[in-house]
Amino acid sequence: MKTDNHTKLAVVAAVLVGLFAVVAVNKYIANRTTVAPVPKASILVAVMEIKEGAEIGEEMLGSAEIPFDSLSNMHIALPAKSDPSYQKAFSDVLEKVVKRKSKRLISANTPVFWIDIDTEPKTPFADLIADGCRAVTVPVDSVSSVCGFIKPGSKIDVVLTATEEKLGLVTGQAAKETGSRVVSSVILQNVSVIATDRDYDLQSASSGYGTMTLSLPTKAAIMMIQARTMGQVTYMLRNVRDTKTEQDRSNVTVAPGSSFGETVKSFQQPSSVSR
Repeated sequence: MKTDNHTKLAVVAAVLVGLFAVVAVNKYIANRTTVAPVPKASILVAVMEIKEGAEIGEEMLGSAEIPFDSLSNMHIALPAKSDPSYQKAFSDVLEKVVKRKSKRLISANTPVFWIDIDTEPKTPFADLIADGCRAVTVPVDSVSSVCGFIKPGSKIDVVLTATEEKLGLVTGQAAKETGSRVVSSVILQNVSVIATDRDYDLQSASSGYGTMTLSLPTKAAIMMIQARTMGQVTYMLRNVRDTKTEQDRSNVTVAPGSSFGETVKSFQQPSSVSR
């Protein structure tokens, strides 16, 4: 009798071990064969054929997703459709493209590139300055302009490098002890570049320019002018799809009478805001 019981237990144990083995093997195979999702990017496309020389209408345009790795500088890139900023970005692109003429035949369901769009006549330069903003021109060289890759339509961050004493971050005895310490602070983010020298064509290929013109709210524009007198200003080029900022510094309000150091300190407070 005991032998029979031992035999039954051995059979049950063997069956359980076999089941566990099957589950483990299936899980291993599933993990090995699961394909990771391919990152996607949105681009502007023609939803119908657009003839060469034809005026581009809003009904002719839409968007499509392509593998992120296939995205190039020629595409008119948009945030992912799941991104809250997608609709506004799409509307902004339509404003730049609609009523322009096509420079070539664009087939239906194919990408629309900036080089496909006739930019003449140009929009009056003053119309490129956002409501409530002012245009500020700053000098640049090949380094501060990121080797000329900053173009009209680019978005940049502005970094100021200066001593803590000059920035007003330290005063009194502390200034004597550490005032010569050099720090770098991001003072503006997501700033719109609207021209390089006198060129404000989005298709500009010019790289040998010596100035950039920025569109900034008035008080931020004043801070930009002041920053140039306080230390070295550097410009960092942003990805056009990256709209996240720690703080919306391009719309900062500087209270009358506040020191530049107080403004910089306010930037150093933890914050995470995405537009």
